[in-house]
Amino acid sequence: MFDPRRFLILGVMAVLALPVLAMPFLPLQTVSREENRMLAPPPSMPQTLADWRHAPRAVDAFLADHFVLREPAIWLGARLERRLGVTAPAQAMAVMGEGGQMFLTEGLLRSTGQDVDPDRAADYVDFVCEVSRRLAARGTRFATGLAPSPGTILTDQTPPWARPAITPNDHDLILQGLEGCAAPAIDLRPALREAATEDRAYRLYDSHWTPWGALAAYNRMVAALGHPDWGWSQSELTWGEIRTDDGDLPRMAGMPPAIETLTIHHRTSLPEGAVRRDLAAYGGPMPTFAVERAVPGPTVLIIGDSYTADFFPSLIAERVGRLVWIHMNGCGFDWRVVEDEAPDYVLLLPAERNAMCGGQRPAGFD
Repeated sequence: MFDPRRFLILGVMAVLALPVLAMPFLPLQTVSREENRMLAPPPSMPQTLADWRHAPRAVDAFLADHFVLREPAIWLGARLERRLGVTAPAQAMAVMGEGGQMFLTEGLLRSTGQDVDPDRAADYVDFVCEVSRRLAARGTRFATGLAPSPGTILTDQTPPWARPAITPNDHDLILQGLEGCAAPAIDLRPALREAATEDRAYRLYDSHWTPWGALAAYNRMVAALGHPDWGWSQSELTWGEIRTDDGDLPRMAGMPPAIETLTIHHRTSLPEGAVRRDLAAYGGPMPTFAVERAVPGPTVLIIGDSYTADFFPSLIAERVGRLVWIHMNGCGFDWRVVEDEAPDYVLLLPAERNAMCGGQRPAGFD
């Protein structure tokens, strides 16, 4: 007698078995981007009695970590939990690495090359190349680069699940792509690695570079603009130490504030006579602003993010007549800032983790 339930049972068994049966045909992943952890390795052939006792657990862990469509299932489960109002344990936005060094979770795998997306890199390259062409047509001097993430420079201190560092990563792909359109792109990684050998280039408990690290990047970038004379030598600055607990990473990791010792210089604030005013017309996730002094000099536009907003204005203000700073805003900043402010020099320098556009282009970029 025909029983349709048999076919239903066979269909359910096939659906359950498919994620495991398809595993040999897919590349082996070692890291979970969704969970920020190392995945279970393939179990080895047991050699001893103890190995045989632990083998079932090793096989189970491997199958649980590598079945087909696992990451989409995790994403779908998290979305369903949110829709149902279920409170799941929050994924830490910051993690502890080696030697007490903390890292922002966002972009960490990208900085070590574990997360590479050629299309994402190509989209950003296309954006920068078009900016470079348009500025060249205006006769505006241009330079660009990426502010390296702490994980890029302090790779040995990243958590084990973010290692080893793999090349080429997105940073490499972007610089290679910019060579194709002759955009004046600077690789800041050597300068930051050298700076890190002399003092701390990145905050211990914060997601940004230190004044020392920022100075190394600043000097390299103004030289790329054709003005090494705008740089500052270590001896020109007065240095001191402060103890601070304002780092953002412990809070993002659900930890109490932590105190770190920070080496600073006297150019971390605007020089006397410099006046800052907001330029609200351009919008953005951070206020666009201008720094002006009552002296003649060129106008410099910096397109960046928090990596340049904190230290670069105070370093360059005494070297130029006027500075304008605007957030890159995922490549969607207001292009009117170029047309209205008519800069003589433009510096495009986002944080490495923010070098992606998602197809977006500057407002008025047509």
